[in-house]
Amino acid sequence: MEQLLEQGLGTLFAFAAGVLACKELIEYIFTKNLPWISRLFRNGFRRVRRIFRNRPGENSRFLALNFSGHPVPQGQQQAIKTRMGWPKLEVIDVAMGTVAEDESFLKNALRKVDGIDLLPNEWQTTPLVVIPSGYSPLWSALLAEIHGRLGHFPDVVRLRRTPQGERETFEVAEILDLRDIRHLARTKR
Repeated sequence: MEQLLEQGLGTLFAFAAGVLACKELIEYIFTKNLPWISRLFRNGFRRVRRIFRNRPGENSRFLALNFSGHPVPQGQQQAIKTRMGWPKLEVIDVAMGTVAEDESFLKNALRKVDGIDLLPNEWQTTPLVVIPSGYSPLWSALLAEIHGRLGHFPDVVRLRRTPQGERETFEVAEILDLRDIRHLARTKR
């Protein structure tokens, strides 16, 4: 009887250890690999969508990533195209919404930049210009994330108020070439 009880407890212990090990394995797979797996599916979906969206001969995109939270009027779009020397312009509005001060700006920036419809290789090959967010701590996190994906600083649109009576409230003042600014600053070391 005692031997049967020990054998039953041993089996029960082995079963409980096996269940616990399976639970730990599943938890490890989902916590460590879920971001990687989700990126794989998201990028695959973007590739398939890109195939059906782009007509033959229209693979070149010229992008303005708008983080400002305001629409980009036609006049500003035309000014950006002219200053950049681009034949066309596609504006992607990235709605930042309200970010609470107690939330991580970096996580919000990462989530918003992940939502932009660009494949990893397109970040390095697609010509783009950025219209920044007006909130500097958030823009700093966004700029760092974009720099990491591009491998260099993006060009930035600087807007200014237009004179009274103009139809549009803001106009494109200049395009800041942050790579050039960084290069010039390095000569002052």
